[in-house]
Amino acid sequence: MAKVTAPFLIKGTIDDINFVVTADGENYARMRGKTGITAEEFKNNPIFDRIRNQGMEFGQCVKKAAVFRQLAERFNSLAKDGSVAGRTNKLLLEILQEDMINPQGKRTLTEGLKTSEGKECLLLFESNKLRPLRKVLKIKELYNPENQTLTLNDFLAEEHLDWPEEATNVILATATTNWDFENDTFQTSYSTELILDKESEKQTIKITTEKPKGSQLHLTFLFVGFLKQDRKKQVFLHRRNNTNTVIAYHTPNSETIKNREAR
Repeated sequence: MAKVTAPFLIKGTIDDINFVVTADGENYARMRGKTGITAEEFKNNPIFDRIRNQGMEFGQCVKKAAVFRQLAERFNSLAKDGSVAGRTNKLLLEILQEDMINPQGKRTLTEGLKTSEGKECLLLFESNKLRPLRKVLKIKELYNPENQTLTLNDFLAEEHLDWPEEATNVILATATTNWDFENDTFQTSYSTELILDKESEKQTIKITTEKPKGSQLHLTFLFVGFLKQDRKKQVFLHRRNNTNTVIAYHTPNSETIKNREAR
């Protein structure tokens, strides 16, 4: 630190030099300290290895989360909340941590999804956390992954659904997708949409999709979307009223079959 000798006091900064006036009137000059680090230092300094590796793992999850949200995009567009992107990233990061083969910092979502624990994390993921399936659908669905068929026995719409105040009708539909998570590709088959009045009679519901092409990871989504009568047409209520949920996973040619009944 250098002391300034001058007939006047200097205060402020010139280039990398700070001029300081102390409480007792002394005048000093000192070099500004370095703040932050350069990109080159961050890249090459081993002290930042952990941070870099964590960033790489998270970035990998963000990329695959964007694909995951497209698996049943038709349903997601009608049933989601504002937190779905962040929650998807968090979900896939949890699955990545099921990778017990690679060391921390080099783990992959692909290895995590190969485990039964990783796949189990996907069950009951909600596109709209404001309307979880357990609260919207008051009876348990049955699902057969071999023929992609969902069954609701003795279903009475008025009693077995949590109806928003304005709703007069409901759409029930499913989607089964083959997700090739290693190559970030997918193929999705949607069922026919079943429309029911709120006061429809008790009946057994069966909803089926065609088998998607591919034999990687099959995921099944259940969509419950509410409608209101608007003059001569029916329109969807706001997406905050509707539900889209992963209800089952199935790995073809293996014994790994899981659905909500097993939870």
